[in-house]
Amino acid sequence: MKKPIIYDDHTDPSKTELHYYLDTRLGKKTCKALCEFCWLKRDHLSQHVEEPEVAIQRIRGLAAKGYTVLPMVSDTFAENGKYLKTELFYQNDEWYFENAAWSSGRPLLQDNYEELLLLCVKNKIDTIIMTSHGTEDKAKDFKGLTQPSVVIKAIENIRRFEEKFGYPFKIILTFTLNKENMSVKTLTSYFEHCENLGVDIIRVNRFADVQDQYPELRMTKEDTIKAYKIMKQVYDDHKGPLQLSISEDFGNWGVEIMNFPEGVGSCVAGERLFGVVYPNVYVCPVNLTLKVGEIDDDYNIIWDQEVIDSLMDAKKHPDFGGCIGVAYPHFKEIRDYFSDLVKHGV
Repeated sequence: MKKPIIYDDHTDPSKTELHYYLDTRLGKKTCKALCEFCWLKRDHLSQHVEEPEVAIQRIRGLAAKGYTVLPMVSDTFAENGKYLKTELFYQNDEWYFENAAWSSGRPLLQDNYEELLLLCVKNKIDTIIMTSHGTEDKAKDFKGLTQPSVVIKAIENIRRFEEKFGYPFKIILTFTLNKENMSVKTLTSYFEHCENLGVDIIRVNRFADVQDQYPELRMTKEDTIKAYKIMKQVYDDHKGPLQLSISEDFGNWGVEIMNFPEGVGSCVAGERLFGVVYPNVYVCPVNLTLKVGEIDDDYNIIWDQEVIDSLMDAKKHPDFGGCIGVAYPHFKEIRDYFSDLVKHGV
């Protein structure tokens, strides 16, 4: 029997999530990549890093206030496993994929990849998520991308580790859909690629033009509706055991075809979901731009009600589409709601 499509679930009204970023740096110390359209490629995030001991104390303080806090780094294997050597990620199962490590794949090509994977075992991490920019190496439209061959080699190293140590990992590859590559043919090729690699789950994200450089790749409402139909069609037609996961950044235009529970695809960022780059609290954990609060010395969040009110108004706009992380960079009409408020980055 075909497994159900996985969706990002923020439908529990009793739960308020803080994605706590303690390292947002890109490059050689973390992900070893500099993807041009990465949501973390922002001037105000480029040097942010906290010592794990400090972050742990702050995370505990916020958790004591009733928040569900997820520690986030730009790559789980950053600094040769520095963060994995602490309790930050031990049995951290609040994410949709429970105990998961996120990586560009590049750190797992190092000579010490076994050591890094043993740290995963120590932390009860059983899932590794990597991004694949297509299915084969070729010249890319974007700078700094990790070529698919890197991810393939990382998977090979993971499989060698599994055979040697008897510890199985679930592997997830993520792909980004935009206006140009959104087609049955392309998505089918992604499915076949993952199936050939023995990947467990393919996850699909929607391109967000955070740096405001590629307006021609932005999906319109009609494109997004079409994308949902394509994703469902390709998954229904696919015969292998590969499972599909759809990111919530596709929003709610056309989401009804997926038969997800009510509320899936409708943004709760700024309501029950936030990003933290201490001491700042942002409306959206992906679009870390609109500051909505600040954490004080006692781990209380001092909220900016004007930002919250503006966000609620913006969500009623016909261009909103169910995801502030996409709508904010794509639509001036959405940004105008926040024109007089504190913003960082774009």
